[in-house]
Amino acid sequence: MFGDLANAPPHVLEVEGTLPDWLRGTYVRNGPARFGFPGDASVRHWFDGMAYLQRFAFEDGRIAFNARFVESRAYGAALKGRRPFDAFGTLAEFSPRNLFGRPLGATLTDNPNVNVARYGEAFVALTEVGLPRCFDPLTLETSNEFRFDDGIGTGYTTAHPVYANGSWINYTLKFGPVNRYLIWSMNERGARTVLASISAPRASYVHSIGLSRRYAILVEFPYTANALAIAFSGKPFIENFHWNGAAPSRFHLVDLSGERPVRTCEGEAFFCFHHVHAFDDGDDVVVDLVGYDDATVVADLSIERLRAGNGVRTPGIGIRRYRVSPQRGTAERERIAPEPMRVELPRVNTRVDGRARYYYAPRFSNDAFTSEALVRVDVENGSTATWSHPGDAPAEAIFVGRPGASAENDGVLLTVVHSAAQSESALVVLDASTFEECARARTGVPLPLGFHGQFFRST
Repeated sequence: MFGDLANAPPHVLEVEGTLPDWLRGTYVRNGPARFGFPGDASVRHWFDGMAYLQRFAFEDGRIAFNARFVESRAYGAALKGRRPFDAFGTLAEFSPRNLFGRPLGATLTDNPNVNVARYGEAFVALTEVGLPRCFDPLTLETSNEFRFDDGIGTGYTTAHPVYANGSWINYTLKFGPVNRYLIWSMNERGARTVLASISAPRASYVHSIGLSRRYAILVEFPYTANALAIAFSGKPFIENFHWNGAAPSRFHLVDLSGERPVRTCEGEAFFCFHHVHAFDDGDDVVVDLVGYDDATVVADLSIERLRAGNGVRTPGIGIRRYRVSPQRGTAERERIAPEPMRVELPRVNTRVDGRARYYYAPRFSNDAFTSEALVRVDVENGSTATWSHPGDAPAEAIFVGRPGASAENDGVLLTVVHSAAQSESALVVLDASTFEECARARTGVPLPLGFHGQFFRST
């Protein structure tokens, strides 16, 4: 998981089993893959590893593979043994420092190691700060930064933009005496329009947003920081955030049509990285996400704890459902599955318009942050299906629907599994309806667990 990888040139993988003849397109993954560097350049949190793109191209029953590090300024500096950028859990190494212990001259990292997307004709690697970085969808070579065509500027955001009615939806957090979340939509040309501005006395760490037909959904968790502390504390960004379990979580519903004001509803204290799905139910909105009882998971994912083999201490991890009622101003938790499951990195069939039935996610062991199986949750009847293979640790599972399919689960799941025994990874293709393996292609090299990827269909 923490080895030093190398750029992998394009080559065709040997396929075991049978690929669907309709599966054509490219699956690109992103995630942190190098953590140790010469001198003082090593990073201290999993979220700060250097971005590593992996490409699996499907055509005529074959799979071509290549991989490449994103050549950000942060990566180039690290190769030279320097760390001049502040990151999520790693402070820049600079001398001298100011009176508050913060490095002089440090700027935010441009290491886009979380996700990928296609903005118009541009393929981009995404992170939570700075600008997206463009890359070639064939060679994975890094090119220019993606420039937004507006005056909103940059700031903290999510690497999980959501797509609705021809526009990308996301937010930008502006720190100040009064912090502001600017919820915006962006067209294919990169021009953003602000849908709403939400003020907050303390900024919450928000990793993703939700979407229903009517609303963009931003949830503030009681894991917050003072803007001045972030600027002057001399601590890495995330170490300025503190948990307050006595405070509520706040669900902000932003009307996509712009006809209604923002509605804010309060619920129990919890923490979340990833939304799963949301849908409108009469006047209410049902929001499904992976919740934690508190935010200790953030510290648990430090390099030191992961290398020591320590588990994720946060209790209560699993898919949660909240019924958000604008009329009552409440967000009440409802039962969604027959028993709690330690899952993360959830995905759905993104082509579902309205209420989705099936959720797909890796399941993690109780004693370590190691995935042991993939599960499919049927949220209509609460049943689950499980796929596992001895020694395989699966990553996020991407749903790819069969062209012309009408059934929600008519398609395949793509996941990369790591086998510690063979010290290599493989791309596994599962039938989403039977949840059985239909093909796998060994890469011959170990790949990182990674974070997120997307499938881009051939045109």
